[in-house]
Amino acid sequence: MRTPLASIGLVLATLVLPACARAQAATTTPTTAPSGNKLPHVRVDVKSRQVRVDCEALAVDAPLEFFCVTNGTSEHESVIRSPAKPSHVHLALVMIGLAPGSPVHYSEATKQWLPPHGPPLQITMEYERDGKPMSVPAYRWMRDIKSKRPMVAMTWIFAGSRVMDDGNYAADVTGYVVSVVNFDLTLIDIPRLASNANESLQWERNADVMPPAGTKVTMLIEPAGADDAAKPDGAPSTAPTTGSLTDVAADEPMIARLRQRWDKAVAPHGAALRDAAQTHYEVINLLRGEQLRIINEADKVQRLIDELEKNYQDLTTPRPEPVDAAPMPGEP
Repeated sequence: MRTPLASIGLVLATLVLPACARAQAATTTPTTAPSGNKLPHVRVDVKSRQVRVDCEALAVDAPLEFFCVTNGTSEHESVIRSPAKPSHVHLALVMIGLAPGSPVHYSEATKQWLPPHGPPLQITMEYERDGKPMSVPAYRWMRDIKSKRPMVAMTWIFAGSRVMDDGNYAADVTGYVVSVVNFDLTLIDIPRLASNANESLQWERNADVMPPAGTKVTMLIEPAGADDAAKPDGAPSTAPTTGSLTDVAADEPMIARLRQRWDKAVAPHGAALRDAAQTHYEVINLLRGEQLRIINEADKVQRLIDELEKNYQDLTTPRPEPVDAAPMPGEP
């Protein structure tokens, strides 16, 4: 599918954003259109609500702060790198109907860090191994530093980075595309508070699962919980990997019985569950938007209080009179 024109994407940015998020999006959405009305290294499938980003596998043997960064930035702390501009990925996500949320930030009024929030995202890595197409959830490319256990299934969120005072899109400057700890300038973050202090870093790359360094890979980004039926040819969001590594065989009859049990008890309620999940997300997002608005107003008041307190302290603090220097011995 051809990538839609950037001008169309910018129009979509004003049409698809929910009313509660438009004010926030106005301060975070990149305002510069890509050159030539294209998104280099980014492919958008609006119908299937999928964004694909060209990337390359890295071989970092150190604690991770990122899953993806742009070429030439914090590659020593990331699983993959990409030549794509974060602002172009941001625009692509808006084009498939997603509204950016809010990055992690500190509230002076509440004296605490507030976690990032935004639409949940599923990230899948696509590549070839021995000539066969592979599709693996991105979280499987990471594991716990101490236990070496694979990262549990997770989703990211479209936090949206922000436009800085000089007009630059922050993630374009920092190169922060997908984080695994919180950064207020990142494009895609995790939905909980996670310190980026070195001593608290938890994850490393899972070399047993990843392809070799330098392998060209594609990062597929789509809304979490997207209906598999809407995908081309009804393909599932993550294709199973192929090839047997051991002679251990699964209990196929038991698996079949459990699948039938699930199909009987859960599948008939699929539409209701999707509606409930969508309503839950919309309500929580609206409440978070209102919470953020109130906190921002409280922060304004707090800043004024701090300023007046400082001014009052300056006015009321006694200042000793200057003392003339005592004469040195022998001086008159």
